[in-house]
Amino acid sequence: MPSEPFFELAPYHLTLAIGGLVVILAQWLPRLVSRREPAAAALMILFGAGAALLFPGAAPMPDPRQTPLPWELMSEMAVIVALFGAGMRIDELGPLRRWRPTWRLLGIAMPLTIIAVAWLGTGLVGLTLAGAILLGAVLAPTDPVLASDVQVGPPHQGREHPVRFALTTEAGLNDGLAFPFVYLGLLIAAEGLSPATWGAEWLLQDVLYRTVVGAVSGWLGARLLGVIL
Repeated sequence: MPSEPFFELAPYHLTLAIGGLVVILAQWLPRLVSRREPAAAALMILFGAGAALLFPGAAPMPDPRQTPLPWELMSEMAVIVALFGAGMRIDELGPLRRWRPTWRLLGIAMPLTIIAVAWLGTGLVGLTLAGAILLGAVLAPTDPVLASDVQVGPPHQGREHPVRFALTTEAGLNDGLAFPFVYLGLLIAAEGLSPATWGAEWLLQDVLYRTVVGAVSGWLGARLLGVIL
């Protein structure tokens, strides 16, 4: 019977150690340098990419092209947790005039950003129209994690600055409003640039139906949690 070593640093253990080191550095290093709260999410991405290059013995991540399901599930869970966390930061929803900057960011700034990125993608990078629209839909929404340092503070802290309130609420809502443009890019990739074929379906199903159902479901869920908790 072959004997196993009493102590062995397996790739899994090395991966755990690297992950812990990345989290510690992302939280501690900015405070050491500037005494300010760190932009931990961006630093963890940077340090994680560097660690993958410096420590090739770590456990390899599954290729998303071969096994897309784990990546899809982890992405969905990360988005749910991030958006729920952004919503929990908001202490006061009213009055309605507080939401005016949010609606301008969602209804004007984000579509213009998608159009600008798509135009640059086709004109400068040489992407297809479908790929450029998908790129714009991915880059335009504010990331609720990376933007956490400019959002409102923890729950029940109060003193929510209007700019921070607008950025927090916009970050929590923009993903759902960007999805119609994701579907638009996928439709163009699958069906071609022929709005007469898929335009009505995209407008009624992907823009109106999905957006309204998502908004109503979120509102009802929030009200129910408010009653229960």
